[in-house]
Amino acid sequence: MKNPFEFGRELSPDELVDRRDEVKEVRDAIRDSGKLFLIGPRRYGKTSILRAAAERSQKNDRAIVLRYDVQAFPSLEDLASRLLTDTARALAPSLEKAGKMLRSFFSNLQPKLDYDPAENTFSASLGQLRNKESSIPLLTDVLDGIELAAAKAKRPVAVILDEFQKAVEDGGEAAEGQIRAAIQRHRHVGYVFAGSKTRLLADMVGKEGRPFYKLGKVRFLGPLPRDEFAAFLSEGFRGGGISATDDAIEALLHAGEEVPYNVQALAHACWDGCRESGRKTNLTTENVLEMRDTTALRADPFYTMLWNDLTTPQQKTLLAVLRDGGNGLASTDVSKRYGVPVPTIQKSLMLLEEKNILREDQRLGTARLRLEDPFFGAWINLVVPR
Repeated sequence: MKNPFEFGRELSPDELVDRRDEVKEVRDAIRDSGKLFLIGPRRYGKTSILRAAAERSQKNDRAIVLRYDVQAFPSLEDLASRLLTDTARALAPSLEKAGKMLRSFFSNLQPKLDYDPAENTFSASLGQLRNKESSIPLLTDVLDGIELAAAKAKRPVAVILDEFQKAVEDGGEAAEGQIRAAIQRHRHVGYVFAGSKTRLLADMVGKEGRPFYKLGKVRFLGPLPRDEFAAFLSEGFRGGGISATDDAIEALLHAGEEVPYNVQALAHACWDGCRESGRKTNLTTENVLEMRDTTALRADPFYTMLWNDLTTPQQKTLLAVLRDGGNGLASTDVSKRYGVPVPTIQKSLMLLEEKNILREDQRLGTARLRLEDPFFGAWINLVVPR
């Protein structure tokens, strides 16, 4: 029987646990030519939500959805070229009409069409390439052209940019204003901007005076509803002939810090462990913790390298996060116990966030630092002496 717990890839719409409201909001932005910012930590399932919304919009609303991971493109010029090609392919039924559309709506970019007779397909390229400093205007020119083309279409058109913050980071300080100046005038294209750098994006959309302030709706992605996630886990084990105790399910959620990717990865390992050992009737808390530690030690070479790449103050600061609950770290008490000056702790916390080792979890008025990868935390507790 196939392991029911999937991780490390985009989930199909049928595989999502809950996330109904989030998928609906993305679909609404696509259908209504709205603007939505979807913000949440890594491994919370943003990409799967975007995929589910795009597929359902294409199927049920006949929408044309142009969806990209900005981090996958070496430069914004590459992203702009891909947008140009996909727009021509999606909105023009023939090579002749694609050429006409590009000349009409993207003429200032001097686009070129290249036809591949073997594959009977075509691609578009930008004839007017610009230097790195002008990459954002190049992207906004393409988005302006998509708006003109969408105005003629009889179907909803949307652009989804995952890890959108990279475009702003690459474009420099002026990027936010340039992108806003373009898309705030667009009435025929829906935009969904998603990203995992929660603090950076929260500042972009939430601070008065920033260009993206009140540009569109904002949705912060939190953990899955605990009861629904627990029911999903129990059902998955039951389908494999494994009875998971309530305490074991709680241990799974706690060990994975309720992050969908982490919990699914540990559940996957537990399911395999039970099936391979012949222990098919019961999964206990002890089994979960044993598999958590086994999973952490299997990645020992990677975690050893990651740990050794940290400076001594960063290592001590990370130990403080693990052993003091992620709160009140920049205090004289923590400073004395770990032998690190308060300013150094503050700097180390910032650098550990930049390295994607730590993240700040803000919930119900409180903020707490947590490890991006709880298995790394388990490895530290197993290997590093107290």
